[in-house]
Amino acid sequence: MSGANPASTYLFVGPTAYGLPKHTVRRADLCLLPPASRGDVARLVAGHDGPPGTIILADGRFGDVLAVGHRELLAAIGGGWQVWGVASMGAIRAAELHPYGMRGAGAVFRYMRDTMAPDDEVAVLHGPGPRYRPMSEALVDLRGVLEVLTKQNALTESQAVTIAGRLADLWFGERTLPLLVDLCRQQAGDQAAVAVVALLPRLARLRAKGQDLTMFLKEEPWLSHPHP
Repeated sequence: MSGANPASTYLFVGPTAYGLPKHTVRRADLCLLPPASRGDVARLVAGHDGPPGTIILADGRFGDVLAVGHRELLAAIGGGWQVWGVASMGAIRAAELHPYGMRGAGAVFRYMRDTMAPDDEVAVLHGPGPRYRPMSEALVDLRGVLEVLTKQNALTESQAVTIAGRLADLWFGERTLPLLVDLCRQQAGDQAAVAVVALLPRLARLRAKGQDLTMFLKEEPWLSHPHP
């Protein structure tokens, strides 16, 4: 997905970057890699020439393959790499491994760390690379949409909690925007459904995972932290 990487900073990313401005992730100082699966981090570390660099885990695969492993992340940390988790699979692994040296950033990481919510809160179905177009929505992102609708008085807090509960009971691949529109209509009528549709052009800015990744790459915290 990318060319040379003089800074030795590697970003595993896929559907979280969908809809974000291309310049957000396509940078000369980042080597872009597809969503990580089991063994990808270990192979990266083993094949890397030079001193340890930085690994940023945003997206990872699971289900059809084994998910990126705890041991390979800990081995990278033990080998002197900075390992950061953000947004999606990265937020999960950072929440699990932050006591052992993996660093996390963003609202999704803090939510997963503080609540130990189920992993499927961040999961989405998506198309193939290089676009990785989402075919469902992460529950953690839909919660953000519900929060906006509550602030707009399109939903009451009770209605939003009911809808979030309905979504949480579903397989993650069934959590779609059309379903969200229907659930809002069922709970609060046509005006609530219209309010959801009105938010869709702003969706890229409402997705917590995408915004976490955007802010993380903008702030570049790996540059101000010493390597282990």
